[in-house]
Amino acid sequence: MSVFDTGYRTIGEAPPGDAMSAQRAVGTDGTEAIVKTVKPLAPGSFLAEVPRLAAVIDPHLERVITWEGRGEVVLLATEPVPGDPFTALTTAPVAEPAAQVSSLGIDAALGLAALHDQGIVHGGIKPSTLIRDPRGGVVVVDACLAQAAGGADLTESSPPQAAAYVSPEEAMGRPLVPASDVYALGVVLYRLATGRLPFDGGNAEEVAQAHVGAPLMAPRQIQPDIPVALESVIVRCLEKDPQNRYANGRELVRALEGELAPTRVMAPPVAAPPPARRRRVWPWVVGVVVAAAVVLLALWAAGVFTSKVAVPNVVDMSLSKATTTLDNAGFKTGAVSYQQATGKAQGTVLSQSPAAAATAKKGSAVDLVAVGTSLQVVPNVVGMTQSAASSALAQAGLQLGSVTKVYSATAPSGVVTGQAPAEGLKVESGSPVAVTVSKGPKPAASPAPVAVPDVTNKAKADAVSALTSAGFTVVIDNVSSSTVPSGTVIDQTPSAGVLAEPGSTVTIVVSTGPPAPAPSASP
Repeated sequence: MSVFDTGYRTIGEAPPGDAMSAQRAVGTDGTEAIVKTVKPLAPGSFLAEVPRLAAVIDPHLERVITWEGRGEVVLLATEPVPGDPFTALTTAPVAEPAAQVSSLGIDAALGLAALHDQGIVHGGIKPSTLIRDPRGGVVVVDACLAQAAGGADLTESSPPQAAAYVSPEEAMGRPLVPASDVYALGVVLYRLATGRLPFDGGNAEEVAQAHVGAPLMAPRQIQPDIPVALESVIVRCLEKDPQNRYANGRELVRALEGELAPTRVMAPPVAAPPPARRRRVWPWVVGVVVAAAVVLLALWAAGVFTSKVAVPNVVDMSLSKATTTLDNAGFKTGAVSYQQATGKAQGTVLSQSPAAAATAKKGSAVDLVAVGTSLQVVPNVVGMTQSAASSALAQAGLQLGSVTKVYSATAPSGVVTGQAPAEGLKVESGSPVAVTVSKGPKPAASPAPVAVPDVTNKAKADAVSALTSAGFTVVIDNVSSSTVPSGTVIDQTPSAGVLAEPGSTVTIVVSTGPPAPAPSASP
């Protein structure tokens, strides 16, 4: 049976992935492929991204051959990857040798680096998406598929394994970045090095919360034989704040290759022969030269003699391309701020500091200003899981705001039951959208719920007073509005009349007035 217009026909089942079914197929020229059937939340958006994914060619990354959209599903044909997933390595509670952990980590990070260099986030790194080929190398598979299908289900009803490899930002429903992949790979390396996962719990929600707030047990407390350098790399991968991790796969490769290089073993000093009757001068000269060389090398390693280099010009690039360009030139992306600009695409870099051609030390940060205040239409995320809502908002140029958990007799646990701002409202890019998420039916022993008062169209101070008097905690999201006066509540979640626990959070959306006019174009 042909599954593509290009002539691939199925010849049998293939092992299923996390977000798709898979079949073995063969083309008219005899080449084999794996055909994956993906059901993305937004098929059109996913199809638009597939060509970028297919253009990334790397020996450590599964290659996409062809693709096709069919209504709500997308078919991907990928080159077969021989070997076994890391699942076998992470099943038994046995630690792997440190040299093997670092070697596998370098290969996996190279696959991620190929994606990150093109501004693509894998979004689903775990043992099942890392294949160890017959030669002992690693190939990364299923890039972008998990997030396209809505991400991990992090509810109380899901098993703890569902959240074992999620980053703190995914657990909080935030957009993923290359450092999110670094975190997930760090969990894999922790598991390989220690024989244990860094965080565990009774269900996926508990594990996700541990990723966000629980302290990390140092790997050497579990396996004292782990080299200090390897522990340092793993611990940095697992920093809660993405800005404190390696920024992308390329930085992680450098760390694993550099910090884990075998330490030289110095030969024991050889006993000096009895001194000659006449002391010669040249051994003293050699000793002084060697000592000076050692000092100079130490100073060079500490960066004392690091020369400054020209900062590349990233103005008018997209943020993802600018980040890659700076990384390839040896710089880091610093603080990113946003402002309005007419005639430029969302995310386009408007200015940089230091400026292009200025000289700065390698490894220093370059701050960027990008286009980020164009108005976006708020999508409807009610009825989605929290992870799916986060993905839908990110695709709309927005971000998930505060999350309030409420009991619901009708909505399953983990499903979004309300949002603010409401669907259809136009807000600035990057604005937060607060959601209310079901906790399932209320247990008999829970405190009596309280009806949320209606504070829409009230002044901010009056709204806060009404909600706090009713026993709720208030979170304020500010958005611009051309129709609602500044300081007036536009929307709220949970909405008026919803029964919520005393002490739970109610998010109000407050107008800041019309958006600031775009700056005039420079002459």
